[in-house]
Amino acid sequence: MTERRRLLAGLGAWAFAAPAAWSRTTHTPETQGDATVRMPGPPVHVERQTFFQGELARLALDKAGHAADPLRLLSTQTWPRQVRELRDGHADVAPLPALDPALYAEFSLTRVDFPLRRGLLGVRQLVVRADRLPEFTALTHLSDLQQRHRLGYGQDWGDMPLMAQLGFQVVTARSTDLLYAGLRQGSLDFLSRGLNETPSELLRFSDPQVPLAVVPGVLLFYPLDDCFFVGPHRPQLRAVLMEGLQRARRDGSYRRLFQRHFGASLAAVRGSRVWQLPGYPQPPGLSLRDYDVLTRWGA
Repeated sequence: MTERRRLLAGLGAWAFAAPAAWSRTTHTPETQGDATVRMPGPPVHVERQTFFQGELARLALDKAGHAADPLRLLSTQTWPRQVRELRDGHADVAPLPALDPALYAEFSLTRVDFPLRRGLLGVRQLVVRADRLPEFTALTHLSDLQQRHRLGYGQDWGDMPLMAQLGFQVVTARSTDLLYAGLRQGSLDFLSRGLNETPSELLRFSDPQVPLAVVPGVLLFYPLDDCFFVGPHRPQLRAVLMEGLQRARRDGSYRRLFQRHFGASLAAVRGSRVWQLPGYPQPPGLSLRDYDVLTRWGA
């Protein structure tokens, strides 16, 4: 089976799965003339946190002359679930990982070619058990990490097969909760979590009996970020959002929003060793110049 087929199989299994057991409002497809833009919000367990992608969508709509269009955030969870909501017309736009666009084309979704966080999704911190910090801080090469330690990864994450191909000893689990449980129990050795994810997750999954910690001074980096994807029933939103995002970048409002959300986190890891992951593919149709989060945006 090709890599693309494996990714599509994983995405399809989730996107066509039965509804999850969490509560949300039932939405019907947009009626003609309704200007409301519906977008999945942050995961349920972090919904009280600020939501950069939502604020950015609002900014893009304003800059494109659609300030009067209401933006409605919906309750949702996994990114395959968001694909299903877009495909079925229950959401209009969603921020999703910018994997191979052919993967999303199978569900009639179109991508807005603007990496939303300048590659921040590919800036990864290593989360380990606190009692194992000394052995991880002593590592000097990426190959040591790959050969000696087991990486916990979601079995349905789109790039999971790729991480195994690139040399990681991958131990999979069906949810983030189970990954952290495996880390505490010792069935895996470390997690690779986004710079924006680790603070809330360490609070959520903290256990006084088995404390967890981020390995200081070390980052993984590979060209991964999210883009807005538009459902087939609102194709005109792609041009609207692209125009608004480009205007926000030119007039500095994008930079101000980005720095407000992520400037402090990037400043905190300034000077870290960055292990770039060779072989991780460049996102098709996107320029690596737009993945400049570590060179221009504070780290």
